[in-house]
Amino acid sequence: MWLKYSRKHVFMCHRKGLAPSHRYREKKTWFDGKAEHGRKGRILTGHEVFQNLKNFKNDFGNVKKSGKKRKRIDCVESVSDSDGVSSESEEDEEIKVDEEELSRWKKRSILFKLSYWEDLPVRHNLDVMHVERNVCYSIVSTLLHCGNSKDGLHARRDLQHLGIRKDLHPNTQGKRTYLPAAPWSSLEECKVTGLKSHDYHVLMQQLLPVALKGLLPKGPRTAILRLCAFYNHLCQRVIDREVISVMEAEIVETLCMFERFFPPSFFDIMVHLTVHLGREARLGGPVHFRWMYPFERYMKVMKDFVQNPARPEGCIAESYLAQECMQFCSDFLKKTTSVEEKPERNLEYVNNSILEGRPISAGSSFTFTEMEKNIAHLAVIQNTAALDPYVE
Repeated sequence: MWLKYSRKHVFMCHRKGLAPSHRYREKKTWFDGKAEHGRKGRILTGHEVFQNLKNFKNDFGNVKKSGKKRKRIDCVESVSDSDGVSSESEEDEEIKVDEEELSRWKKRSILFKLSYWEDLPVRHNLDVMHVERNVCYSIVSTLLHCGNSKDGLHARRDLQHLGIRKDLHPNTQGKRTYLPAAPWSSLEECKVTGLKSHDYHVLMQQLLPVALKGLLPKGPRTAILRLCAFYNHLCQRVIDREVISVMEAEIVETLCMFERFFPPSFFDIMVHLTVHLGREARLGGPVHFRWMYPFERYMKVMKDFVQNPARPEGCIAESYLAQECMQFCSDFLKKTTSVEEKPERNLEYVNNSILEGRPISAGSSFTFTEMEKNIAHLAVIQNTAALDPYVE
């Protein structure tokens, strides 16, 4: 769906993924003013995508032309090549192309040149780290009216343009425009900056469910809590396929609850991708094997290798090679040097009372009082396992 005033595409109509007898399907005023009787589209297999994009040609825009003159031989070759291209184009014209199907695609992936690519059940992995970060950022910015908030004058005008939720339409009085209070706007305006992906991860799964209790109305609060619980179960180390199947059905209902209370501008592509995370977890296993946290941490290590900002690639290559050499030498010395060949410590210091090493400093003597002796004696008795039966 294209929003006129927000100037972006949004992905709504999640009611199509509900059961045919679900009560949300008949609710008109809660959603877009219409009853939903459709069904969600089937996910295409790799072979079907390959067949649809078989005749698709990527458009990379204007190709930069060089000012150098080509040789005569190159011109002859180019003429022969153009003849071949024209013959190929004539063959392509004979093949019937479904323009409506091709209009849905922007690019044909080069990975389809791999012979096994169309047989993979999951061809492009969705990164849970970035999806969770962007969804949490949208929720926080909308609740606190900061950053890229999904609520504003353009979002309210989109509601007015769609003819839904008349109680949230902007009111114009003279030269001023007032926005009615929304269910998600009960919090005070605040600014949150400097949060990283892991900060949003903790905020989404641990802090938001506790912080929002008693602050929002029941409807928006329940929707946010259900979304937080979904990400919490999704990021577990051990997952159950039966539980994942239940989560796939619950997340569709959760997003329908978001559609009921939040503006249409909230539902960008990142919010919609949440629907597909359960399926990928069911096919690909736990998400901690597939998300970007290890790679982001290693990017920090690579960034520390850069000593000369003018030559970052050379610094990274040189430091990485030095680190590999040091690691190889360390492993080699551990395997070749035996324990017997290691020199003993403190050969110049001989004392029969000290079995190993040398004292840190010279010894000093002092005398216990009777009370200190009794306390030490009692401590020894209480911490000796052989005396436990007698103590009891």
